[in-house]
Amino acid sequence: MKTFGDFDGLALFIHIAQAGGLAAAERATGISKATLSRRLSALEDTLNVRLVRRTKKGIVLTERGQQLYDRSRDAFLLAEEAISGVQDEKVAFSGTIRLSLPPDMATEVLGPALIKFKTSYPDVVIDMTLADRRVSLIEEGYDLVVRMGSLADSGLISKKIASLPRTLVASPGFLAAHPEIVEPQDLREIPALAIRRDLVEWDLRNRDGLKTNVTPRIGFAANRQTILIEAAVAGLGVANLPNFMIEAELAYGTLIRVLPEWDSSPVEMTALWQKDRITARLVKAIVAAFENALA
Repeated sequence: MKTFGDFDGLALFIHIAQAGGLAAAERATGISKATLSRRLSALEDTLNVRLVRRTKKGIVLTERGQQLYDRSRDAFLLAEEAISGVQDEKVAFSGTIRLSLPPDMATEVLGPALIKFKTSYPDVVIDMTLADRRVSLIEEGYDLVVRMGSLADSGLISKKIASLPRTLVASPGFLAAHPEIVEPQDLREIPALAIRRDLVEWDLRNRDGLKTNVTPRIGFAANRQTILIEAAVAGLGVANLPNFMIEAELAYGTLIRVLPEWDSSPVEMTALWQKDRITARLVKAIVAAFENALA
């Protein structure tokens, strides 16, 4: 029986299959599409098996290709984890890491945490993108993504890094100019501020454990919490904002609590990364740095 030796080609095949195409695999691995295509063809020639069908939208695994992927993926995952485990700190904490972070949280907390991390580990190259949209971690080649709010099951490793309390607030001038807000349902008739105009629902709970939800009437929407704070201070409406971002405004009285006997549900912050990255040790260290900064 002829000995198989193209394990590098097999590893690239697994990356291509995971990414769903050569372009996405190029972003994920940093290896050009031409090289990936050549190595994939060489692997098929070595095995004498067609592993993929090329389409306009990318690649589709053949039956034999799917069989090879299913049987080899976990083995390579274990190998990459083993390599990560034996790397010394200088090797593990080096190279480039690409991150996608929510803009407001990056500006307030995560960015400073990365600056501190970079100071401690100068061999790490930080490539940070700020984005509100839900990026595709694999297809766009990110090593670590931080997202706000609920998440769909993605098959990625996920870890909740913070649960951020929020408070309903408005300016004194706004409250004086509008009918008194006595109960949650009054919010339906009051101008409100939010990160989007549709599908906004505020979940509230009082001290007796009673829960309710309100769909506010959004009159001003912006996908930046900092802008919503300014809009609330200017008297444009009621906003549901993270506590740590409005501490100064509450202290100075430019914003005051609305329905103080009701607490708004917190917003969850979650880190996501791939299962099969050799960068796992570095990623976990950065996630820990984020957790410490948010504690």
